[in-house]
Amino acid sequence: MEVNEYMLEILVREKLDEARAMTARRALVRDSRPARASLRSRVGAALIALGERVGGPAARRAAAPTEAG
Repeated sequence: MEVNEYMLEILVREKLDEARAMTARRALVRDSRPARASLRSRVGAALIALGERVGGPAARRAAAPTEAG
């Protein structure tokens, strides 16, 4: 069976159009989501919260900035 070059070109164009449309939809979905904090910042915040919870009020007072005199 011989494949008509014209039909093959039409099929390839349709597939490319579908792929481009899917890419555009995915980009819209990705852009509509709120930006997430990086893993580094989330882990850092969790470690700080854990340290404050374990250390109690004394740890919070020790970590508080002091005035340079």
